[in-house]
Amino acid sequence: MTFTKTFCLEPDDTAGRNITSLLSLLGCFLRSDCGGRGLCGKCRVQVNPPENCSSLTDAELEILSQSEVTAGIRLACQACATDKIEVIVPEGSVETDLETDKTITASTFEVSLIVRREVVTPCVHDSGERSSLVSLLKDELPQLRYDISLEPGIFRELALHFTEKHPLTLVVHKAKGITAVLPGCHNKSLGFSVDLGTTTLAGYLCDLRTGKILSTSSSSNPQMEYGADVITRIAFASQTTGGVELLQRLVINQINSLLLTCVRSCGAATSDVDEIVIVGNSTMQHLFCGFSPNSLGISPYRPVTRLASDWRASDLGLEVNPFTNVHVFPMISGFLGGDCLAAIMADRTYLRNETTLLLDLGTNGEIVLCNGSNLWATSCATGPAFEGAHISCGMRAVPGAIHSVRINPANYSVSYDFFTAPGIDAPQGICGSGIIDTVAEMRRAGVLLPGGRFNEGVPGVKSDSSGVGRSFVLVPAELSATGLPVELTLKDVRQIQLAKGALEVGLKLLMKSAGIENVDRLVLTGGFGSSFNWKNAAAIGILPASITDRHVESIDNAAGVGAVAALLSENLRSEAVRLSTRIRVLELNDDAEFTTEFPMSVGFPLLQGETEK
Repeated sequence: MTFTKTFCLEPDDTAGRNITSLLSLLGCFLRSDCGGRGLCGKCRVQVNPPENCSSLTDAELEILSQSEVTAGIRLACQACATDKIEVIVPEGSVETDLETDKTITASTFEVSLIVRREVVTPCVHDSGERSSLVSLLKDELPQLRYDISLEPGIFRELALHFTEKHPLTLVVHKAKGITAVLPGCHNKSLGFSVDLGTTTLAGYLCDLRTGKILSTSSSSNPQMEYGADVITRIAFASQTTGGVELLQRLVINQINSLLLTCVRSCGAATSDVDEIVIVGNSTMQHLFCGFSPNSLGISPYRPVTRLASDWRASDLGLEVNPFTNVHVFPMISGFLGGDCLAAIMADRTYLRNETTLLLDLGTNGEIVLCNGSNLWATSCATGPAFEGAHISCGMRAVPGAIHSVRINPANYSVSYDFFTAPGIDAPQGICGSGIIDTVAEMRRAGVLLPGGRFNEGVPGVKSDSSGVGRSFVLVPAELSATGLPVELTLKDVRQIQLAKGALEVGLKLLMKSAGIENVDRLVLTGGFGSSFNWKNAAAIGILPASITDRHVESIDNAAGVGAVAALLSENLRSEAVRLSTRIRVLELNDDAEFTTEFPMSVGFPLLQGETEK
């Protein structure tokens, strides 16, 4: 095992905290796909001396081999330091940040301003009487409602800067009134939209006057330390004292960091930002607002509110002018959030004279079917397998991740491509697109049988003492960056089958509910959905052949495009609110037909001439 970082921990003031938590205080963040429950085994570290740690937990005894235990390997989420220890962190255990920035390629957006800047100068009436604050607003901003109620803090700012000598820049919001008072002339008026994903955060800084995207920044969602999927984060938030506050603070701090990166890159300042728009799945929007997501994890899975909400930036901790408006998108249902609605807005699916199936694949599978003005939607619990989580050697699409795989059926030799970066010249694991490729290639080469079993005896298949195939090696240990083999296990195949089955049945039942048998157009989007080989996905049944024999296209981050569009257009924002009430939702969680169909859909399609074994 190749190690890259060494830390010395002295737990004097942090007794009882696990190694993951202690390392995070030093700026070293470990992978935690299972949310620190000791299930994924991806936070392996080496401790010295081993006796200065708590006893091995049942989870560690289940995952770690005897040779690893002897070498002082521990799961950082399970082990607590009881005295001073040296912690050596292997390369594969460190949370790697995303390289891709989710750049939006769209260049033109409708602009209908909800906020603007006005430069005013306090004046003296002909009578010689000084104008008051109220008369200033009446004389200089006649289009502003006279009886609008202003925040007391805004009156304080006006009073502070109200002189005859200096102009003032007022940020005027149609719904909120004056949201900022800035001394001097400040003509820049910027907006910031955020696609708040379970795995990735992406921010887009825009010129509110021209509609141009000025800069983009993205990062991992720091909440991943507490789970790779929404289920583990709901559990953490609901069961941990202060859990909601912690998860909210993590994401707010990261958004502030993204915003600062964006404004600096184009020579602007955070005080130039006049409006913020947030879209995300239901759980992420709840946590952003500081709402407990507990109700989303319990039947009937209701959100606290489906309505759009508008906040003062200071109430959320966003580091812009305190009264800047923050608009959080409406949600469709407990499992279909503002990001799904934003994706629909980006594609303008409901304005097309054709039947479109919009599929957003990420840590959740969201399906929207549109036929003219009629829309149906559902959400499938595909889990985070498509993004590399809950897969033994899985990882996100970052440097070191295998993203493309080919298997020669003649000799079962494996070739692959992986993301490289300075200092990373060997694969560490495999990301979602590579996983799909691997399963499809294993099926074509006969390594994997239709039911999901390995074909024992095939070169590369490792079997247990009973002769049952347990894994297939893609990269031998000596060629991997971690010193461990990169392989796909039987358990990994089961995870893919569960995700595949849920998506297949969800698609089938949604089309049945809508009375639609065929689609004219399939649109793939999402962090994973827009980048994988959809033909390989169709080959293993993730995408049914009935929908892939038509026009197929990909949209990079449709949710981000929709968020930018709503930031720049009051009309589109209002349209999103109306649209959220028109979509008919098919809830699959308690659907008896889904329960019946799902077990029969986990197998892979038969190849030509193949029979079930």
